[in-house]
Amino acid sequence: MIASQLDPMVIKSGDNVIIRMPSTNAKIVTLNPAKSVSLGKFGSFNASELIGKTFGHTYEIEKGGSIVPHTIAGFDSADITEANNKEIVDNPKSQKLTFQEIEQLKTMSLSGDVSAQEIIASLTENNESFDKKTEFSKSKYILRKQRKFMKSFVPLETSVYNLCNYFFEFNPGKIRGIRADTLSQVLSLANVYSNARILAVDDGQGIIIGALLSRMAAGGQVLGIHDGDVSNYDVIRYMNFTTDTRDRLQTLPWSKLYHNVEPFTEQLAEGASEDDRFGRERRLRGHSRLSDSLDNLRRGEFDALVISTNYNSKSVIERLVPYLGGSRMLV
Repeated sequence: MIASQLDPMVIKSGDNVIIRMPSTNAKIVTLNPAKSVSLGKFGSFNASELIGKTFGHTYEIEKGGSIVPHTIAGFDSADITEANNKEIVDNPKSQKLTFQEIEQLKTMSLSGDVSAQEIIASLTENNESFDKKTEFSKSKYILRKQRKFMKSFVPLETSVYNLCNYFFEFNPGKIRGIRADTLSQVLSLANVYSNARILAVDDGQGIIIGALLSRMAAGGQVLGIHDGDVSNYDVIRYMNFTTDTRDRLQTLPWSKLYHNVEPFTEQLAEGASEDDRFGRERRLRGHSRLSDSLDNLRRGEFDALVISTNYNSKSVIERLVPYLGGSRMLV
């Protein structure tokens, strides 16, 4: 196996990636080497260009969909001078370029005929007050224009921390408004460790269960109790978990909590079709999963019970505490 496949900080084909744009907006994409990734006004790039690169670096989109590493200018490159801003007034006429000329530059930038650096250079050269600014003010001005015109992005790993921040910023209701610092306290208070057995109720679409699985990467098991016949742990699908890690999750509907599983006795009629055989195999797998989950629950002695629910917490605790081991954590 090559090094890039072993290094978790190297982006691989099929990975889910959070793309952070200069405007601070973000989106989650799944990298398919045969497709391109569109970032709206910031352009698009070939997904294959990002594969093999490293998370956390800034990349600039060039004409043709290729990307190159880019360093954002900051205050650390500014020199201390005697200049100050006391003679500068807020006057729109200080910019010599007309509105139409700036819009034309934007259009040319979208087609790749003009780079963002060239647009920013034109704006600074034609700004009468730019040379009067302090070096720090110049840096702030350039950073504002970079956020507006730079066709760049930062790929972020879909770690528990990054996903929690992403959903808290853009869709907090999905994860029940849980912040990253709150999530870290939950993991700490629950004393989650490898090879532990955790019982969890997560109505935040899997953000807590995903965090539990991430903390138990070397081994262990999580049993999630959920509404409906099928669990809705949508957040977990964005985490680049291995198959082994995903297999450590078992699920059980509330409606089956006290269910008695009868032996699977369904038999196929002679001459059954392929669809009939496929259906029987699917029902057998479902029966086996339910039986395994109930066996796991009834073994009891779980190392922790973690609850984030829309239901009355007292009623949930009353039903699940009997399965918790002695002197174990309830969060």
